[in-house]
Amino acid sequence: MTIVEMLGRNAKFFPEKTALIYKESRISYKMLYERSNALANFLVSIGLKKNERVGLLLQKTPEAIISFLGIAAAGGVVLPIDYNQTLADIQFVLNLTHPSVLIVSDNFQPLLSRLRLPCSSKKIIVIGKKPWNQYQSWEEIFSKETLGLPDVNVQEDDIVYLNFTSGTTGVPKGAISTHANIYWNTLSSVESLKLTHNDVHLCMFPVFGHPHELFARPLYLGGTIVLIDSISPKSIVRAISDHNVTCMMAAASIYETLIRFHEFHSFNFSSLRLPESGGMHVNPTLVQKFKERFQIPIVPVWGSTETTGIALATPIQGKYKPGSMGKSCPYYEVKIVGENGKELALDEIGEMIIKGPAICSGYFGNPEETEKYMKDGWFFTGDMVKKDSEDYFYFASRKTGMMKVAGLKVYPAEIEDVLSAHPKISEVAVVKDQDHLHGEVPKAVIVLKDGVEINKGDIRKYCEKRMSRYKVPRIIEFMTELPKTPGGKILYRKL
Repeated sequence: MTIVEMLGRNAKFFPEKTALIYKESRISYKMLYERSNALANFLVSIGLKKNERVGLLLQKTPEAIISFLGIAAAGGVVLPIDYNQTLADIQFVLNLTHPSVLIVSDNFQPLLSRLRLPCSSKKIIVIGKKPWNQYQSWEEIFSKETLGLPDVNVQEDDIVYLNFTSGTTGVPKGAISTHANIYWNTLSSVESLKLTHNDVHLCMFPVFGHPHELFARPLYLGGTIVLIDSISPKSIVRAISDHNVTCMMAAASIYETLIRFHEFHSFNFSSLRLPESGGMHVNPTLVQKFKERFQIPIVPVWGSTETTGIALATPIQGKYKPGSMGKSCPYYEVKIVGENGKELALDEIGEMIIKGPAICSGYFGNPEETEKYMKDGWFFTGDMVKKDSEDYFYFASRKTGMMKVAGLKVYPAEIEDVLSAHPKISEVAVVKDQDHLHGEVPKAVIVLKDGVEINKGDIRKYCEKRMSRYKVPRIIEFMTELPKTPGGKILYRKL
Protein backbone atom coordinates (compact mmCIF):
# COMPACT_ATOMS: atom_id res chain seq x y z
CA MET A 1 0.00 0.00 0.00
CA THR A 2 1.33 3.46 -0.89
CA ILE A 3 0.93 6.49 1.37
CA VAL A 4 -1.21 7.99 -1.41
CA GLU A 5 -3.63 5.07 -1.04
CA MET A 6 -3.60 5.41 2.76
CA LEU A 7 -4.71 9.03 2.57
CA GLY A 8 -7.34 8.31 -0.09
CA ARG A 9 -8.84 5.54 2.04
CA ASN A 10 -9.13 7.79 5.08
CA ALA A 11 -10.67 10.64 3.07
CA LYS A 12 -13.28 8.20 1.76
CA PHE A 13 -14.27 6.43 4.99
CA PHE A 14 -14.03 9.24 7.58
CA PRO A 15 -13.62 12.52 5.73
CA GLU A 16 -14.57 14.76 8.67
CA LYS A 17 -12.28 13.15 11.22
CA THR A 18 -9.45 15.38 12.42
CA ALA A 19 -6.25 14.29 10.73
CA LEU A 20 -3.93 17.01 11.98
CA ILE A 21 -3.81 19.49 14.86
CA TYR A 22 -1.40 22.42 14.92
CA LYS A 23 -1.81 25.21 17.46
CA GLU A 24 -5.42 26.40 17.05
CA SER A 25 -6.01 24.85 13.61
CA ARG A 26 -7.49 21.48 12.76
CA ILE A 27 -7.38 19.79 9.35
CA SER A 28 -9.78 16.98 8.45
CA TYR A 29 -8.83 14.01 6.29
CA LYS A 30 -10.97 15.41 3.48
CA MET A 31 -9.13 18.74 3.59
CA LEU A 32 -5.73 17.05 3.83
CA TYR A 33 -6.60 14.93 0.79
CA GLU A 34 -7.83 17.91 -1.22
CA ARG A 35 -4.87 20.13 -0.41
CA SER A 36 -2.27 17.44 -1.11
CA ASN A 37 -3.99 16.66 -4.42
CA ALA A 38 -4.02 20.37 -5.34
CA LEU A 39 -0.28 20.54 -4.70
CA ALA A 40 0.29 17.32 -6.66
CA ASN A 41 -1.55 18.69 -9.67
CA PHE A 42 0.37 21.96 -9.47
CA LEU A 43 3.71 20.14 -9.35
CA VAL A 44 2.78 18.11 -12.44
CA SER A 45 1.62 21.31 -14.20
CA ILE A 46 5.02 22.99 -13.73
CA GLY A 47 6.79 20.00 -15.18
CA LEU A 48 7.65 17.66 -12.30
CA LYS A 49 8.35 14.20 -13.69
CA LYS A 50 8.01 10.91 -11.86
CA ASN A 51 11.02 10.12 -9.62
CA GLU A 52 12.32 13.70 -9.70
CA ARG A 53 13.29 15.18 -6.33
CA VAL A 54 11.47 18.00 -4.55
CA GLY A 55 13.51 19.71 -1.83
CA LEU A 56 11.86 20.88 1.40
CA LEU A 57 13.20 23.67 3.60
CA LEU A 58 10.35 23.64 6.08
CA GLN A 59 9.71 23.71 9.78
CA LYS A 60 7.23 21.40 11.51
CA THR A 61 3.90 22.79 10.30
CA PRO A 62 0.88 21.35 8.43
CA GLU A 63 2.43 22.59 5.18
CA ALA A 64 5.25 20.07 5.67
CA ILE A 65 2.76 17.17 5.86
CA ILE A 66 0.77 18.48 2.86
CA SER A 67 4.02 18.85 0.91
CA PHE A 68 5.13 15.29 1.65
CA LEU A 69 1.77 13.82 0.64
CA GLY A 70 1.40 16.07 -2.41
CA ILE A 71 4.87 15.22 -3.72
CA ALA A 72 4.12 11.51 -3.23
CA ALA A 73 0.84 11.82 -5.15
CA ALA A 74 2.69 13.53 -8.02
CA GLY A 75 5.14 10.62 -8.19
CA GLY A 76 8.00 12.77 -6.90
CA VAL A 77 10.66 12.04 -4.30
CA VAL A 78 10.62 14.05 -1.07
CA LEU A 79 14.00 15.54 -0.13
CA PRO A 80 13.89 17.11 3.36
CA ILE A 81 16.86 19.44 3.88
CA ASP A 82 18.36 19.98 7.33
CA TYR A 83 18.62 23.76 7.60
CA ASN A 84 20.83 23.37 10.69
CA GLN A 85 23.64 21.95 8.57
CA THR A 86 26.49 24.05 7.23
CA LEU A 87 26.06 25.87 3.95
CA ALA A 88 28.60 23.49 2.42
CA ASP A 89 26.62 20.41 3.50
CA ILE A 90 23.35 21.83 2.16
CA GLN A 91 25.05 22.65 -1.15
CA PHE A 92 26.51 19.12 -1.25
CA VAL A 93 23.01 17.62 -0.93
CA LEU A 94 21.61 19.91 -3.66
CA ASN A 95 24.49 19.10 -6.01
CA LEU A 96 24.05 15.37 -5.44
CA THR A 97 20.28 15.20 -5.81
CA HIS A 98 19.46 18.05 -8.25
CA PRO A 99 15.90 18.70 -7.02
CA SER A 100 13.56 19.92 -9.78
CA VAL A 101 11.41 21.91 -7.34
CA LEU A 102 11.97 23.52 -3.94
CA ILE A 103 9.28 24.22 -1.32
CA VAL A 104 10.51 26.62 1.37
CA SER A 105 9.23 28.64 4.32
CA ASP A 106 9.50 32.39 3.74
CA ASN A 107 12.12 32.76 6.48
CA PHE A 108 14.50 30.56 4.48
CA GLN A 109 14.49 32.82 1.42
CA PRO A 110 17.74 34.55 2.52
CA LEU A 111 19.36 31.10 2.69
CA LEU A 112 18.40 30.44 -0.93
CA SER A 113 20.32 33.54 -2.03
CA ARG A 114 23.52 31.99 -0.61
CA LEU A 115 23.14 28.70 -2.49
CA ARG A 116 23.65 27.61 -6.09
CA LEU A 117 20.15 26.41 -6.86
CA PRO A 118 19.54 23.55 -9.30
CA CYS A 119 16.10 24.77 -10.40
CA SER A 120 14.67 27.99 -11.84
CA SER A 121 12.92 30.57 -9.66
CA LYS A 122 9.58 29.56 -11.22
CA LYS A 123 9.98 26.15 -9.61
CA ILE A 124 10.51 27.50 -6.11
CA ILE A 125 7.36 27.60 -3.96
CA VAL A 126 7.37 29.89 -0.92
CA ILE A 127 5.06 29.47 2.08
CA GLY A 128 4.22 32.61 4.02
CA LYS A 129 4.93 36.22 3.13
CA LYS A 130 5.04 37.43 -0.45
CA PRO A 131 7.86 35.56 -2.17
CA TRP A 132 10.91 37.23 -3.64
CA ASN A 133 11.61 37.47 -7.37
CA GLN A 134 9.63 35.06 -9.51
CA TYR A 135 9.06 32.48 -6.79
CA GLN A 136 5.65 30.80 -6.68
CA SER A 137 3.20 31.57 -3.86
CA TRP A 138 1.96 28.60 -1.82
CA GLU A 139 -1.49 30.14 -1.25
CA GLU A 140 -2.11 30.67 -4.97
CA ILE A 141 -1.80 26.93 -5.52
CA PHE A 142 -4.95 26.39 -3.45
CA SER A 143 -6.96 29.28 -4.83
CA LYS A 144 -8.04 27.16 -7.79
CA GLU A 145 -10.76 24.54 -7.80
CA THR A 146 -9.72 21.36 -6.00
CA LEU A 147 -8.80 18.52 -8.35
CA GLY A 148 -8.56 14.77 -7.91
CA LEU A 149 -5.33 12.83 -8.07
CA PRO A 150 -3.09 13.62 -11.04
CA ASP A 151 -2.68 11.00 -13.74
CA VAL A 152 0.48 9.47 -12.30
CA ASN A 153 0.94 5.74 -11.69
CA VAL A 154 2.37 5.52 -8.16
CA GLN A 155 3.55 2.04 -7.15
CA GLU A 156 4.66 0.51 -3.83
CA ASP A 157 8.23 0.05 -5.03
CA ASP A 158 8.59 3.68 -6.15
CA ILE A 159 11.08 5.79 -4.20
CA VAL A 160 9.13 8.30 -2.10
CA TYR A 161 11.83 10.07 -0.12
CA LEU A 162 15.53 10.48 0.61
CA ASN A 163 16.45 10.84 4.26
CA PHE A 164 19.92 12.33 4.65
CA THR A 165 22.12 11.45 7.57
CA SER A 166 25.79 12.09 8.23
CA GLY A 167 28.11 9.27 7.22
CA THR A 168 31.12 8.00 9.13
CA THR A 169 33.23 10.47 7.19
CA GLY A 170 30.86 13.32 8.02
CA VAL A 171 29.64 13.53 4.42
CA PRO A 172 25.80 13.46 4.26
CA LYS A 173 24.30 10.30 2.75
CA GLY A 174 20.70 9.83 1.68
CA ALA A 175 18.89 6.60 2.51
CA ILE A 176 16.55 5.58 -0.33
CA SER A 177 13.04 4.80 0.97
CA THR A 178 10.08 3.43 -1.00
CA HIS A 179 6.36 3.42 -0.26
CA ALA A 180 6.76 -0.29 0.56
CA ASN A 181 9.52 0.44 3.09
CA ILE A 182 7.22 2.89 4.91
CA TYR A 183 4.26 0.48 4.73
CA TRP A 184 6.13 -2.47 6.24
CA ASN A 185 7.71 -0.40 9.01
CA THR A 186 4.34 1.16 9.82
CA LEU A 187 2.59 -2.22 9.91
CA SER A 188 5.37 -3.56 12.13
CA SER A 189 5.06 -0.61 14.53
CA VAL A 190 1.27 -0.88 14.69
CA GLU A 191 1.45 -4.58 15.57
CA SER A 192 4.34 -4.21 18.05
CA LEU A 193 2.90 -1.24 19.93
CA LYS A 194 -0.79 -2.21 19.71
CA LEU A 195 -1.74 1.07 18.04
CA THR A 196 -5.36 1.81 17.02
CA HIS A 197 -7.32 4.35 14.99
CA ASN A 198 -8.29 6.08 18.26
CA ASP A 199 -4.71 7.03 19.08
CA VAL A 200 -3.60 10.66 19.07
CA HIS A 201 0.07 10.93 18.14
CA LEU A 202 2.38 13.73 19.30
CA CYS A 203 4.99 13.91 16.56
CA MET A 204 8.32 15.12 17.92
CA PHE A 205 10.70 14.54 15.01
CA PRO A 206 11.85 17.49 12.90
CA VAL A 207 10.82 17.44 9.24
CA PHE A 208 14.34 16.51 8.10
CA GLY A 209 14.65 13.61 10.56
CA HIS A 210 12.44 10.56 9.84
CA PRO A 211 9.74 12.76 8.24
CA HIS A 212 7.50 9.76 7.61
CA GLU A 213 7.29 9.22 11.36
CA LEU A 214 5.49 12.56 11.55
CA PHE A 215 2.45 10.96 10.01
CA ALA A 216 2.84 7.35 8.74
CA ARG A 217 1.31 5.54 11.72
CA PRO A 218 -1.77 7.75 12.14
CA LEU A 219 -2.15 7.93 8.35
CA TYR A 220 -2.25 4.14 8.10
CA LEU A 221 -4.73 3.83 11.00
CA GLY A 222 -6.83 6.93 10.43
CA GLY A 223 -5.59 8.42 13.69
CA THR A 224 -4.81 12.02 14.60
CA ILE A 225 -1.47 13.87 14.34
CA VAL A 226 -0.49 16.64 16.76
CA LEU A 227 2.38 18.87 15.64
CA ILE A 228 4.36 21.21 17.88
CA ASP A 229 7.25 23.42 16.79
CA SER A 230 9.19 23.20 20.05
CA ILE A 231 10.68 20.47 22.24
CA SER A 232 10.42 22.58 25.40
CA PRO A 233 8.75 20.67 28.26
CA LYS A 234 6.09 23.37 28.56
CA SER A 235 5.04 22.92 24.91
CA ILE A 236 5.03 19.13 25.20
CA VAL A 237 3.00 19.11 28.40
CA ARG A 238 0.44 21.55 26.99
CA ALA A 239 0.03 19.51 23.79
CA ILE A 240 -0.51 16.24 25.67
CA SER A 241 -3.01 17.81 28.06
CA ASP A 242 -4.93 19.94 25.52
CA HIS A 243 -5.30 17.23 22.89
CA ASN A 244 -5.46 14.04 24.98
CA VAL A 245 -2.34 12.65 23.33
CA THR A 246 -2.00 8.88 23.74
CA CYS A 247 1.29 8.19 21.92
CA MET A 248 4.59 10.02 21.55
CA MET A 249 8.15 9.19 20.59
CA ALA A 250 11.12 11.18 21.85
CA ALA A 251 14.79 10.82 22.70
CA ALA A 252 15.60 9.87 26.29
CA SER A 253 16.80 13.40 27.05
CA ILE A 254 13.29 14.76 26.38
CA TYR A 255 11.85 12.49 29.06
CA GLU A 256 14.57 13.69 31.44
CA THR A 257 13.42 17.29 30.93
CA LEU A 258 9.79 16.30 31.59
CA ILE A 259 10.77 14.75 34.92
CA ARG A 260 12.67 17.89 35.94
CA PHE A 261 9.82 20.13 34.76
CA HIS A 262 7.34 18.17 36.90
CA GLU A 263 9.35 18.97 40.03
CA PHE A 264 8.12 22.57 39.79
CA HIS A 265 4.88 22.27 37.76
CA SER A 266 1.93 19.93 38.14
CA PHE A 267 0.32 18.56 34.98
CA ASN A 268 -1.88 15.71 33.82
CA PHE A 269 -0.54 12.82 31.73
CA SER A 270 -3.59 10.60 32.20
CA SER A 271 -4.25 10.25 28.45
CA LEU A 272 -0.68 9.18 27.63
CA ARG A 273 -0.31 5.40 27.36
CA LEU A 274 2.70 4.98 25.07
CA PRO A 275 5.82 7.11 25.62
CA GLU A 276 8.35 5.59 23.20
CA SER A 277 12.01 6.39 23.59
CA GLY A 278 14.34 5.95 20.64
CA GLY A 279 17.30 7.60 18.99
CA MET A 280 19.69 7.05 21.89
CA HIS A 281 20.33 4.62 24.74
CA VAL A 282 17.67 4.62 27.48
CA ASN A 283 19.22 4.02 30.87
CA PRO A 284 17.22 2.00 33.45
CA THR A 285 17.33 4.84 36.00
CA LEU A 286 15.38 7.11 33.64
CA VAL A 287 12.72 4.44 33.07
CA GLN A 288 12.32 3.94 36.80
CA LYS A 289 12.12 7.67 37.58
CA PHE A 290 9.57 8.29 34.83
CA LYS A 291 7.33 5.44 36.00
CA GLU A 292 7.52 6.60 39.62
CA ARG A 293 6.65 10.16 38.60
CA PHE A 294 3.90 9.52 36.03
CA GLN A 295 2.83 5.88 36.60
CA ILE A 296 3.53 5.21 32.90
CA PRO A 297 6.38 2.98 31.70
CA ILE A 298 8.67 4.39 29.02
CA VAL A 299 8.86 1.96 26.09
CA PRO A 300 12.48 1.73 24.83
CA VAL A 301 12.77 1.10 21.08
CA TRP A 302 15.54 1.04 18.49
CA GLY A 303 15.34 2.24 14.91
CA SER A 304 17.35 3.98 12.24
CA THR A 305 17.03 5.86 8.99
CA GLU A 306 17.99 2.70 7.09
CA THR A 307 15.33 0.55 8.80
CA THR A 308 12.67 3.21 8.00
CA GLY A 309 11.80 3.49 11.69
CA ILE A 310 11.79 1.18 14.70
CA ALA A 311 13.01 -2.41 14.25
CA LEU A 312 13.22 -3.35 17.95
CA ALA A 313 10.70 -2.57 20.66
CA THR A 314 10.03 -3.46 24.28
CA PRO A 315 6.90 -5.67 24.31
CA ILE A 316 3.81 -3.73 25.41
CA GLN A 317 2.34 -6.69 27.29
CA GLY A 318 5.52 -8.67 27.87
CA LYS A 319 8.45 -8.57 30.24
CA TYR A 320 10.40 -5.35 30.75
CA LYS A 321 14.15 -5.87 31.18
CA PRO A 322 16.19 -2.91 32.49
CA GLY A 323 18.66 -1.62 29.93
CA SER A 324 17.12 -3.58 27.06
CA MET A 325 15.99 -2.17 23.69
CA GLY A 326 13.38 -4.91 23.54
CA LYS A 327 12.86 -7.64 20.94
CA SER A 328 12.80 -7.60 17.15
CA CYS A 329 9.58 -6.24 15.64
CA PRO A 330 7.45 -8.21 13.15
CA TYR A 331 8.86 -8.42 9.61
CA TYR A 332 12.43 -7.74 10.80
CA GLU A 333 15.15 -10.35 11.27
CA VAL A 334 17.96 -9.37 13.65
CA LYS A 335 21.35 -11.02 14.23
CA ILE A 336 24.49 -10.26 16.22
CA VAL A 337 27.66 -11.03 14.28
CA GLY A 338 31.40 -10.93 14.87
CA GLU A 339 34.05 -9.32 12.70
CA ASN A 340 34.02 -12.38 10.42
CA GLY A 341 30.29 -11.94 9.79
CA LYS A 342 29.30 -15.13 11.63
CA GLU A 343 26.47 -15.09 14.19
CA LEU A 344 27.66 -14.91 17.80
CA ALA A 345 26.50 -16.88 20.81
CA LEU A 346 24.03 -15.45 23.33
CA ASP A 347 25.36 -12.63 25.55
CA GLU A 348 28.32 -11.98 23.26
CA ILE A 349 28.70 -8.38 22.07
CA GLY A 350 28.94 -7.92 18.31
CA GLU A 351 27.54 -5.82 15.48
CA MET A 352 23.76 -5.87 15.03
CA ILE A 353 22.61 -6.57 11.46
CA ILE A 354 18.99 -6.39 10.29
CA LYS A 355 17.01 -7.71 7.34
CA GLY A 356 13.41 -7.22 6.16
CA PRO A 357 11.08 -5.52 3.66
CA ALA A 358 11.38 -2.14 5.44
CA ILE A 359 15.18 -1.96 5.00
CA CYS A 360 16.19 0.70 2.49
CA SER A 361 18.08 -0.46 -0.59
CA GLY A 362 21.05 1.87 -0.23
CA TYR A 363 22.30 5.45 -0.29
CA PHE A 364 21.49 7.79 -3.17
CA GLY A 365 24.48 8.35 -5.45
CA ASN A 366 26.83 6.69 -2.97
CA PRO A 367 27.72 3.12 -4.03
CA GLU A 368 30.72 2.98 -1.67
CA GLU A 369 28.65 3.54 1.49
CA THR A 370 25.90 1.26 0.13
CA GLU A 371 28.39 -1.58 -0.37
CA LYS A 372 29.84 -0.99 3.10
CA TYR A 373 26.55 -1.17 5.03
CA MET A 374 24.17 -3.19 2.79
CA LYS A 375 25.29 -6.78 2.20
CA ASP A 376 23.08 -9.56 0.79
CA GLY A 377 19.93 -7.81 2.02
CA TRP A 378 21.36 -7.21 5.50
CA PHE A 379 21.91 -3.73 6.93
CA PHE A 380 25.04 -3.55 9.07
CA THR A 381 24.00 -1.03 11.72
CA GLY A 382 27.36 -0.18 13.27
CA ASP A 383 25.80 -0.70 16.72
CA MET A 384 27.48 -3.06 19.17
CA VAL A 385 24.77 -5.14 20.84
CA LYS A 386 24.19 -8.43 22.67
CA LYS A 387 21.15 -10.75 22.85
CA ASP A 388 20.00 -12.79 25.84
CA SER A 389 18.30 -16.19 26.03
CA GLU A 390 14.82 -14.61 25.75
CA ASP A 391 15.69 -12.69 22.57
CA TYR A 392 16.00 -9.29 24.26
CA PHE A 393 18.69 -7.00 22.83
CA TYR A 394 21.04 -4.70 24.77
CA PHE A 395 22.96 -1.74 23.35
CA ALA A 396 26.64 -1.40 24.28
CA SER A 397 27.97 1.35 22.00
CA ARG A 398 28.41 2.51 18.44
CA LYS A 399 31.11 0.48 16.72
CA THR A 400 33.16 3.67 16.50
CA GLY A 401 32.50 4.42 20.20
CA MET A 402 33.82 1.16 21.63
CA MET A 403 37.22 1.66 23.22
CA LYS A 404 40.10 -0.59 24.22
CA VAL A 405 41.63 0.40 27.53
CA ALA A 406 45.00 -1.34 27.88
CA GLY A 407 43.68 -3.99 25.46
CA LEU A 408 40.35 -4.53 27.30
CA LYS A 409 37.04 -3.69 25.61
CA VAL A 410 34.94 -0.97 27.25
CA TYR A 411 31.45 0.07 26.12
CA PRO A 412 30.15 3.58 26.97
CA ALA A 413 26.56 2.52 27.74
CA GLU A 414 27.50 0.48 30.81
CA ILE A 415 29.39 3.44 32.30
CA GLU A 416 26.54 5.83 31.47
CA ASP A 417 24.02 3.55 33.19
CA VAL A 418 26.07 3.56 36.40
CA LEU A 419 26.61 7.33 36.43
CA SER A 420 22.95 8.06 35.55
CA ALA A 421 21.94 6.42 38.81
CA HIS A 422 24.01 8.92 40.85
CA PRO A 423 21.60 11.15 42.82
CA LYS A 424 23.47 14.36 41.91
CA ILE A 425 23.84 13.71 38.16
CA SER A 426 21.19 14.96 35.75
CA GLU A 427 22.70 13.81 32.42
CA VAL A 428 25.85 12.06 31.32
CA ALA A 429 27.55 11.05 28.08
CA VAL A 430 30.63 8.84 27.86
CA VAL A 431 33.04 9.00 24.92
CA LYS A 432 36.57 7.75 24.31
CA ASP A 433 39.70 9.86 24.53
CA GLN A 434 43.35 9.18 23.78
CA ASP A 435 45.94 8.34 26.44
CA HIS A 436 49.66 7.75 25.81
CA LEU A 437 49.81 4.93 28.38
CA HIS A 438 46.47 3.11 27.97
CA GLY A 439 45.77 3.93 24.31
CA GLU A 440 42.11 4.84 24.81
CA VAL A 441 40.30 5.83 28.01
CA PRO A 442 36.69 6.66 28.97
CA LYS A 443 35.76 10.34 29.27
CA ALA A 444 32.56 11.23 31.13
CA VAL A 445 30.85 14.53 30.34
CA ILE A 446 28.44 15.29 33.18
CA VAL A 447 25.57 17.70 33.79
CA LEU A 448 24.80 18.07 37.51
CA LYS A 449 21.36 18.67 38.93
CA ASP A 450 20.56 22.27 39.83
CA GLY A 451 22.11 23.53 43.06
CA VAL A 452 24.36 20.54 43.79
CA GLU A 453 28.12 20.16 43.88
CA ILE A 454 30.43 17.17 43.67
CA ASN A 455 34.12 16.78 42.87
CA LYS A 456 35.71 14.48 40.32
CA GLY A 457 37.32 12.33 42.99
CA ASP A 458 33.97 11.46 44.55
CA ILE A 459 32.61 10.49 41.14
CA ARG A 460 35.56 8.16 40.55
CA LYS A 461 35.09 6.56 43.99
CA TYR A 462 31.39 6.05 43.18
CA CYS A 463 32.33 4.30 39.95
CA GLU A 464 35.08 2.17 41.51
CA LYS A 465 32.49 0.54 43.81
CA ARG A 466 30.27 -0.38 40.84
CA MET A 467 32.57 -1.35 37.94
CA SER A 468 35.99 -2.73 37.10
CA ARG A 469 38.76 -0.22 37.71
CA TYR A 470 39.79 0.00 34.04
CA LYS A 471 36.25 1.14 33.13
CA VAL A 472 36.25 4.08 35.56
CA PRO A 473 36.30 7.39 33.61
CA ARG A 474 39.87 8.68 33.59
CA ILE A 475 38.69 12.09 32.33
CA ILE A 476 35.67 13.88 33.82
CA GLU A 477 34.26 17.14 32.50
CA PHE A 478 31.31 19.18 33.76
CA MET A 479 28.97 21.06 31.41
CA THR A 480 25.81 23.07 32.00
CA GLU A 481 24.13 21.15 29.15
CA LEU A 482 25.02 18.49 26.60
CA PRO A 483 24.99 19.37 22.90
CA LYS A 484 21.90 17.91 21.23
CA THR A 485 20.16 17.68 17.86
CA PRO A 486 16.81 19.49 17.32
CA GLY A 487 15.15 16.17 18.21
CA GLY A 488 16.98 15.89 21.54
CA LYS A 489 19.65 13.28 20.70
CA ILE A 490 23.07 13.83 22.27
CA LEU A 491 25.71 14.88 19.74
CA TYR A 492 28.47 12.51 20.80
CA ARG A 493 30.69 13.59 17.92
CA LYS A 494 30.91 17.10 19.39
CA LEU A 495 32.06 15.68 22.73
